[in-house]
Amino acid sequence: MVVDNFVYINSVQIVYSATFGNNKISYMITLELLKECRLEFDKYFQSLVTDSPLIQVKVEEIRTHSVRVASNSLLLSNVLLQTEDDKYIAEVIALFHDYGKAVMIVQGTESPINIQHNHAALSAKLIQQMEFYPKLSADIQLIILKSIEGHNKLKLPKLDNEQQTLFARLLRDADKLDIFETSYRFFKERNVSQPLMTLDLINQAEVSDKIIKSVLAGKTAAVEDMKTMNDYRLLLLSMAYDLNFKYTFRIMAEKQFIQKIYETLPKRDQIIDAYRGIKLFVENKFVS
Repeated sequence: MVVDNFVYINSVQIVYSATFGNNKISYMITLELLKECRLEFDKYFQSLVTDSPLIQVKVEEIRTHSVRVASNSLLLSNVLLQTEDDKYIAEVIALFHDYGKAVMIVQGTESPINIQHNHAALSAKLIQQMEFYPKLSADIQLIILKSIEGHNKLKLPKLDNEQQTLFARLLRDADKLDIFETSYRFFKERNVSQPLMTLDLINQAEVSDKIIKSVLAGKTAAVEDMKTMNDYRLLLLSMAYDLNFKYTFRIMAEKQFIQKIYETLPKRDQIIDAYRGIKLFVENKFVS
């Protein structure tokens, strides 16, 4: 990557062009525009009002999850991104990545599995209707849309350029870090609300063949293959196979997410083998 044409205006606005291969891409963002995005984030979540206290709690959980993902995104951005305006872009992506999920929950017409599959596309659609969106350059709009659209996919699809891929991977890692944290708290504390994608799962000790086979093969398990809560625990462990950055693996190792979640699983041969494989994978990524 070659970066040139830096212009600083009152230490706030940053304008530059970056060359990825033969593709020249222009970017512009301001701190004022970021503040506008934050205000719209608050406004749109405050507009999601329902008569159901339970659903209102779910909406608030998605809002706070989004804020934590934005915090994780900044943590990763400080290592992975070079400019402040790149960090601004990453924050906007994180704040709005799950807004569609909150809207679908309030509408109350979809199952948890359908919400999991479809919320990213709705989030991308809704963000285009927000007041700040037309003020972004076309290149930044595409980065935001591609990142949000791809964050819930089993595998990130091939994107148009390296910059889009970087931001999409950053969101996926930041999102997973919070999912690891909040899911483990749910398993251990039980005063934490149940993760949405587990609401239709049965609380039995069994694990599904498709789930364990995916994990033993070194692949991320698919949400639609889950039947039990232990399937969800294994799916969480398998998400380590989809992490993208060494710094993410470092955080994983420091917080011992893999070990902590494994401790909530029954100790059967296949589960032990799956854990050993994932633990070794994370350790190798961290030290390589």
